[in-house]
Formats: sequence, C-alpha cells, structure tokens
Amino acid sequence: MSYLALARKLRPQNFDEIVAQEFVVTTLKNAMEMDRLVHAYLFTGPRGVGKTSTARIFAKALNCLSPKGVNPCNECENCLEITGGTSMDVIEVDGASNRGIDEIRDLREAVKFFPVKCRKKVYIIDEVHMLTEQAFNALLKTLEEPPEHALFILATTDPQRIPATIISRTQKYDFRKIPFERMYSSLSEILAKEGIEYDEDALNLVIRNSDGCMRDSLSMLDQIIAYTNGRVDESNTAFLLGYSEASIIVELFKAILEERKEDIAGHITELTSKGVNLKFAAESLIEHTRNLLFYMTGGGTLKGLTSYEEELYSDLSLRVTEHRLFALFQIFQKLLNDLKFFSFDQYVFEFAMYKAASFSAVIPVTGGTPQAAVSSARQSPARSAQQSPSHKAPRQESPSQGGGDKWQEMIKHISEENAPVASYLSNVYLSRVEGDTLYIGVAEEKRFYVQMLEKPETRDYLNKTAGKFYPGVSYIKAVLDSEPKKKTVTEKKKERETYYERKTKKEAGENEVVKQLKQEFEGEILDIKVLGTPDGDSEQTE
Repeated sequence: MSYLALARKLRPQNFDEIVAQEFVVTTLKNAMEMDRLVHAYLFTGPRGVGKTSTARIFAKALNCLSPKGVNPCNECENCLEITGGTSMDVIEVDGASNRGIDEIRDLREAVKFFPVKCRKKVYIIDEVHMLTEQAFNALLKTLEEPPEHALFILATTDPQRIPATIISRTQKYDFRKIPFERMYSSLSEILAKEGIEYDEDALNLVIRNSDGCMRDSLSMLDQIIAYTNGRVDESNTAFLLGYSEASIIVELFKAILEERKEDIAGHITELTSKGVNLKFAAESLIEHTRNLLFYMTGGGTLKGLTSYEEELYSDLSLRVTEHRLFALFQIFQKLLNDLKFFSFDQYVFEFAMYKAASFSAVIPVTGGTPQAAVSSARQSPARSAQQSPSHKAPRQESPSQGGGDKWQEMIKHISEENAPVASYLSNVYLSRVEGDTLYIGVAEEKRFYVQMLEKPETRDYLNKTAGKFYPGVSYIKAVLDSEPKKKTVTEKKKERETYYERKTKKEAGENEVVKQLKQEFEGEILDIKVLGTPDGDSEQTE
C-alpha cells in the first residue's frame, strides 16, 4: 500500500480529535444533543486549522448509524463512505473550480432529491468566497430555504469576500489559529506515536514556520523526516525551512545594532552572493527586531525560541534600548514596502541598512530614551541670519554650572538609569537630611508618589544611589510633609518657562530640518529642551 501523508493520515475523525477549536466543537455537539440544527453553517478561519475536517465529522455525526454519543462511530457504512469521499449524500464542492452560475444551478436542481442512504443530504462548499457574484445570487434562495432533508456547510479562508446576504442566511463559526503550546503538544504526541526522534528546537522552528496551521506543520514534518531518514534535528530542519542563511542576517542585524557601518557592505555582498531574497532578509530583520523587543519587555519569556536564539537575544538585549527598536522597526517596515515597488531593490536595501546603522548620528539615543527632541539651540535660518556675530552660542547645561544642587544632580543621574523613578522624584521635593536618612517631602494631593517610592525595589535602588550625592546617607524615606509646601522640580520647570522659551520651542518645531526628519523616520517630537537664555548664558536648573 502506498504511503499516506501525515496530514491525510492524521486528519481528525471525531469531534474530540479537533485541536484548539473548543468553541466550535462544543456548540455543534450541544446543537446536536438539543436537536437545534440550522440549515446552513459558515466555517471561517485560516488555512489548515480544521474547517473541512470539522464539516466532514459533522456530516458523519448527522448520518452515523451507530453514533457514540454525538461522535460518529467511523465504522458503519455511512461513516466509511463519507470518510472515503464516495457517499452520494455528502457532496463536497470546490468553490474555486466550480464557481460559475451553471454549477450552482445544477446544485439547486440536485438538492431537491431525497438522500439515498443518509438522513441528511449535506453539501460542503469549500473556498466558497471564490464563487462569482452571479453564482452567489443563484445560491441565495436555496440557501435561505433549502429542503428539509438538506444542510449546507460553507467553508472559507476569506469571509470578507462573501456577500452579507449569504452570511445572514448562515450560522457563522470562526476557527482560530492553533496556539503554540497546543501545536507543540499535538506534534510531539504524533512524532512519539510514529516512532520519530526529534529535537525540541527543531519542533519550535516547524511550529513557528507553520503560523498556527496544523496541516502546514505536518507537511513540513513529512518533508523533514524524508530528508533526514527518520529524525527531526535542528540543523536539517533549519536548512529545509530556509534558515540556512540565518547566520548572515543575524550578523547584519548585529552590525546595525552596534552601528558598524564599515561591515554593512560585506554582509550585504554575502547575502546577495548566496542568492538570499532581499524581501526575506527584510522580513527576517523585522522578526529579529520584534523578537528582541518582546524578549526585553517580557523578561525573556518569548515562546518558541531555540536555545541559540535565547542566547542571541539575551546578548543583544544588553546593547539596545526599546526606543531604538521602535525606530529600527519603522526603517525595516518602510524598506519592506519599498522593495515591492522599486526595481533596483538592492540599492533600496543597501541604503536602508546604512540608514539603520546611522540612526543615532541623526537622532542621538542616550540614557535609555531617544532624544528625538531637537535642541532649540539649532535655530531657524531666519533667526540665525538676524543674530549678530558677537552673540554667544548656547552651551549645554550641566549640574556643575550656575546653581544646580545635589538633588537636581541625583535626579539627572537617575533619569539615565531608571526613567520612571526619576519622574517620581521630579514630582516630590527634598525635605531634609537627618543623620543617615534623606527625607522626601510629598504634598497631600500627591500621596500616590509615596506608594511608588516605598516599593521595595524602588527603595533599595534609591538607598544605594543616594550615598553617591549625599555622603553618609544610606536610607531614603518618603513622607507626607506638613511644613509649608516646597516646589518640586516639575513645578520649578514650569515657572521657568519664559516667553522666549515658548517662542524658541515653536521655531524649533517648525524648522524645515525637523520636518524632514519627522517625515523620513515617521516619528513625532517628544520634547524640545531649551539649552540657553536669550543672552547666551546657560539656564540654571534647580
């Protein structure tokens, strides 16, 4: 007997074998038990998640001669004929190849005849969205009021293309992609039953490449097993799934993160010499950017990573900020769109790689947050032309210049390490220092900050940091202060906002260079910081 592919051999034969579609299965089983069946059903969802299999199981359950509860027995004559596709009363129609009005007219005539052996005459129309407009119109009346003995099951991967008049005449069931855990559990059981050895990393790659589609994953496993003579290992799986050039793309990604522009040309040459599709390379860079972001924000809990990828992202997470990844995603996404419309795709790809590796030179990224803000010291051309030659250029503010105290220095230092804690401190004030304890005053209406600053991890961090600026201090305590209210850093900043600053910020925001940067990187200005006063002296920050 010839070999039967895993996707066909392991097709579900009863409701209990359908994976990860509990809502659909439970509703259909309950409807059968309560005898509340409707005349037409619409199964929608991605490919390979069980739509057609569920339709066949439903048809068998309706016509089984010896049902086991609501499940078909898969042993009686009707079940065997439906499973083998030879039943005269369960008709499967391919909507892609029988999409015209003539085929639907034939169906309308045939549906009038009573079933030969079964209780119900079931029509399963797969890829129903492929029917023409005229065919849908011909189906309308029959679908709304079919004969008592007939039942329709429509299946589609693209429900948006189905007319609303058709959808309103059916009971709609949405099938979902199979989650990673359920897919892994099912495939590992299948491989164990088949006596196939496998690596966990190899199975992770298969599942990720299947995009939640069980049929795709089984087809890939079939190919891998045939190639490796019965063992699913990582190296061969990566080769067959097109990951063999992944190391080149990883090196390119590293060069971009580290801004090693001198290495970009060599990596691109290696990609093109090995025939790697540039669209695939762009998609891989987007995937690495997304995975790295999820790894950083999720504490390394991203599912489906191989051991090599775990090690890779753990290393890369120390070299990049979240904001930098946001910017890289914008660049790679624009590159992917550009590759679709330009014929000189290699040039487009090369310029995008250099732009990604030069990002901080255009918009500096420091202290964990990108300074997408543009300094108002870079005045508009009109203002520069009016400025006298003797006018001093604004210089950057530092804590040591003109009045910045220890409290302000500490907040500035913390903002580079822990931005959330710095924002809390900006909304409270230094009350007093007594012995080894620094007291932070908080107004009654801002008692929220007491709770935030008293969190164990925040308190421990501040206790370690305070001694660097206040020798002898090893404890920080936030209290609701009853003394006359002092001003916080945020309140002082608002008071210092003069007419000149507002005007300068407006000019900087309307600067042509700024507008070009916003358009090029599809970004927004988060803040504009004025670094100097009208006479050229640095602003004093308290």
